[in-house]
Amino acid sequence: MDNKWIRLFLESEIPFYIYKLNKGDALILQYSTNYNPAVIVFHGTVYMMKIFTNGESFFLAILTSNSIIDTNVTSFSSNYFYYKVIALENTYFIKFFWLDSVSNFKYLSTIFKLMDLFRYTLIQYENSSCILLHKSIRYRVIQLLLFLCREFGVLNNNYVAIPFELSQKTISYITGSNPITVNKIINDLSNRLLIKYISKKKNLVCYFSFFRYLCDKKIK
Repeated sequence: MDNKWIRLFLESEIPFYIYKLNKGDALILQYSTNYNPAVIVFHGTVYMMKIFTNGESFFLAILTSNSIIDTNVTSFSSNYFYYKVIALENTYFIKFFWLDSVSNFKYLSTIFKLMDLFRYTLIQYENSSCILLHKSIRYRVIQLLLFLCREFGVLNNNYVAIPFELSQKTISYITGSNPITVNKIINDLSNRLLIKYISKKKNLVCYFSFFRYLCDKKIK
């Protein structure tokens, strides 16, 4: 685990707190009129949802190490929604308050490093947005698998393994679908010998034939 952020906060004398989310656990963040903390993902992988009070939800991004979550940037009332951050694997966070960091102007380099997190996080939002560009749920699922293989995949002899558990329920949340539709899509791709669930149906692998299929369909 890279603890460079812990060292940075200690050296900069900025108060901070460390939290751990176990795989599958969630962190709830809600904007308030009081000053809200920022959260750095310094180890692990999460996905972030925006949940509305009417029950609707919207996928925002898949975030990895060196990402920042800051609810202070929203300008909308929190009475209608909150953010839910779900861990795809065991994940560690650093929570801090911007006011504490800004007050340490003698450590201006720390501020610049924190600002770099926003640039990196924006890239992750943009990369994640490609998943929802498709109207078809099938292509959203395929795009999600392609994204995960590209960003996290572990190359083997004839397949690429996604290194963390990816349930069909999680896929349905991210793609804005439901488990029944996702199950049909996953079964179809599996019957075509393009993908397969292994390890008691918890981890997905995408065979090289999956990527040839994407080339034929001109999906990228």
